[in-house]
Amino acid sequence: MTRKAPLPPATVRRRTPEQRRRTARRQTRTFRATAATPKPAERKARPRRTAPILPRGRPSKGRLLAAALAVAVAALIGFGFADSRFYVELAEIEGVQYSPLEQIQRQADVDGYSIFWVNGRAAAQRIESLPYVKRAIVRTMLPNRVRIEVQERTPVAVWRVNGQDLWVDLDGFPMPVANPELALPVFVDLDGSSVTAEGSADQQIVNGVHQLREKFPEIGEFAYDRFNGLQFRLPEGALVLLGKPENLAQRLEELLVLEGSLASLGQMPLEIDWRFADGYTLKLP
Repeated sequence: MTRKAPLPPATVRRRTPEQRRRTARRQTRTFRATAATPKPAERKARPRRTAPILPRGRPSKGRLLAAALAVAVAALIGFGFADSRFYVELAEIEGVQYSPLEQIQRQADVDGYSIFWVNGRAAAQRIESLPYVKRAIVRTMLPNRVRIEVQERTPVAVWRVNGQDLWVDLDGFPMPVANPELALPVFVDLDGSSVTAEGSADQQIVNGVHQLREKFPEIGEFAYDRFNGLQFRLPEGALVLLGKPENLAQRLEELLVLEGSLASLGQMPLEIDWRFADGYTLKLP
């Protein structure tokens, strides 16, 4: 019986970890290369927008009319600036009593300009900066007329303060004395206490002086200081101290009654002190 020779032992090939990783990468690439590539999703084609084609031809009647109107307006403006008949020669001024006319003309600054260049609101603001002018209205009329309507401040007293005399209206607004012959009561500030932070006269004090003058028209001078308030002398010679101008109307009515009673009795005091709310005191001779 023949015996076969034994086979040699099989050689076991051992691979390193790096070799195994390379084999795995080659297998992965092979799989990806052979796999079916999915087709991209088909998108729905959108219709392409195109600008509307406008018909070419002659301009419309509306455009021709607008162009003709623009040309006409430009021609009219050019004619207005070129023709001397549209230039202002001398503005008309109304309502002026104290302000010099030449000063208002100069402040308005409209003479010699085309009527189309005159700015009425700006001219009125310049005029209102004058001391006697409270309000001004400037109106323009073709072809070349300008009318200036002025409302002046009404002086109610001469305010004697810090060594100078000024007119004041009911708002306490100070003005230079334009006419010294005008019969106005004199309101003397004895210690500067009637001057406001803006440099005007205290409106309450001025209104108090105005009320006193209406009740006693024969009295020509009034005074004020921070301690005694409003003060004046009655025609009979009695000194009246009225204090602050608050609630002055009631004290004036009572003072008129008191004066009539004292005059009928023939007993006029040297001083009537009515500075306090609880009544008055009399200083007898």
